[in-house]
Amino acid sequence: MLRKSLLACGILSSLLYAGMTIVIAQYSPGYDSASQTISELSAVGAPTQRLWMIPASFYVPLVVAFGWGVWRSAGRSRALKTIGGLLVAYGGLGLLWPFAPMHTRETIAAGGGTFGDTLHIILASLSVMLMMAILGIGAAALGKRFRVYTIATLIVLLVFGILTFLDAPRLSAGEPTPWIGVYERINVGAFLLWVVVLALALWPDGRIGASGRVFMQAPRVDGHVSRGFEPVRRAFVENFVQRRERGGACAAYLNGTSIVDLWGGTRTRDGAAWERDTMVVVHSASKGLAAMTLAIAHSRGWLDYEERVAAYWPEFAQHGKEAITVRQLLAHQAGLFAINEPVDRDTVADPDRLAGVLARQTPAWEPGTRQAYHALTLGFYESELLRRIDPAHRTLGRFFHDEIAAPLGLDLYLRLPPEIPDTRLAVLAPPSRLDLLVHFPLRLTLDAMNPRSNIYRALVVNPGTGIYIDQARIYTRDLEVPSGNAVGTARSIARVYGVFASGGSELGLRAETLALLAAPAVPSSHGFHDECLRGEVEFSLGFMKPCAAWPFGSPSAFGAPGSGGSLGFADPTTGLGYAYVTSQMGTSLTGDPRDLALRRAIDSSLAHTHDTAPAAA
Repeated sequence: MLRKSLLACGILSSLLYAGMTIVIAQYSPGYDSASQTISELSAVGAPTQRLWMIPASFYVPLVVAFGWGVWRSAGRSRALKTIGGLLVAYGGLGLLWPFAPMHTRETIAAGGGTFGDTLHIILASLSVMLMMAILGIGAAALGKRFRVYTIATLIVLLVFGILTFLDAPRLSAGEPTPWIGVYERINVGAFLLWVVVLALALWPDGRIGASGRVFMQAPRVDGHVSRGFEPVRRAFVENFVQRRERGGACAAYLNGTSIVDLWGGTRTRDGAAWERDTMVVVHSASKGLAAMTLAIAHSRGWLDYEERVAAYWPEFAQHGKEAITVRQLLAHQAGLFAINEPVDRDTVADPDRLAGVLARQTPAWEPGTRQAYHALTLGFYESELLRRIDPAHRTLGRFFHDEIAAPLGLDLYLRLPPEIPDTRLAVLAPPSRLDLLVHFPLRLTLDAMNPRSNIYRALVVNPGTGIYIDQARIYTRDLEVPSGNAVGTARSIARVYGVFASGGSELGLRAETLALLAAPAVPSSHGFHDECLRGEVEFSLGFMKPCAAWPFGSPSAFGAPGSGGSLGFADPTTGLGYAYVTSQMGTSLTGDPRDLALRRAIDSSLAHTHDTAPAAA
């Protein structure tokens, strides 16, 4: 309710100012309301001064309140937060206008200018600069149609601002300026209308919001939410209209029951609709799915997390790796984040050849002393470890399909079959260079360009995304990169995490295994500081755990995020399995704004309802 009230202040402020420029001019004897500038309507000695200042005293707090409303509506959108702050500053300038009245043009032409005139010009210039900044940033704040509309508004301001500037010398000379007032009113009117459109665009769901959504390209959203979880659907729609979503899906299971299953937008650049069964690559969210295979191996008694890796894989005990435990490897504490030997697709496609490369790798430092994100190597090590302990000697991708995906009926692959058609796959859209420049951490940007940095060695020297992205068929088929090339639906990811969150009986998971997954992470001897990611991140048994930099669920939750915004996790405390996937890659490393909005809506719904009967989409 408060947000609606604050946004309504923007609409009221524009209506009030428009009324001031039209109605008050009618009470100004001797003035031509079409040709005189708005400034002159409050000139010293003008009959309109008192009429102008009274409503202006209301205009200022209305604009400030609207700026606050935009800020509250921004979520984690930096563009909207900046616009909100600039609107507050723009409104705050109004407090100085009583001290900066402009004299009549006759007085100015006679050389009667004062400090008030100078201050007036300064304030007017600052106001114009703020308006231009608000519109410039606004062009990147919402959907494509709003962007086009904003750019058009900006062009109007520039064109008629230039015309006003060209006519200004005639005004100062006291000469007739029949058009300058018209130019100024067009500019003011264009900005006031833009404020109204922005308020409508940010308006929470309701009848008035439909007008604003014309400018935000609200997409068709399909699926269902259970009763009490309607805020999740609203947040999902808002992702498209406020957070630049292109296509995606969100799903959640509570104690084994589907409570959220939504999808919408487009899966390709040419506008093909995102369908119920559309799948997309989830990058490092794959790591959580890969870790599930070892959890099943643990439940079957094949694997002990505290045992040395070399006990299962003797060739691993080379070059100082003989004491590395399974727990240390899965916690990114083995110092094996990079591969020094060349690795291409042929190597990845040959498990025996790849195993030899992995066994010959030397740790970057003493294992267990530091943590460094094994961005792509972790899955390769996990797969070979699983091959050694599985009686059938299956690779991780094959094991995942046979023992997890097939029994649960999931559209989820760690080894995409050749027969999957492109029409079922979404095409990833990378973030723009501007987004990367503005939002991506500068330190990591510099590291990514430095061939000697840890993250460069982990991602570039190792097989990067190019190894499983095939431009001819979107994703390479029948190739396993377990740390990065899982392809599936949000529904399937949430479903399997839901099984892990609610007892695991459908997969034969033991309570002992689930208790270990829910337990706190064990740090390296130097703590959780990650030498690749340059920050504190917690990993345990192949999963990411919630931490200050990356909070999700309760402390017992476990899951994995993916580059670009995807996330899947299980929370045994609440029995929740959750997943979000997208084709429009974001830039945040600590929780994508779209995902955060969805999770906040789910948390809020969980806190306010226990009734999960199905409701219409």
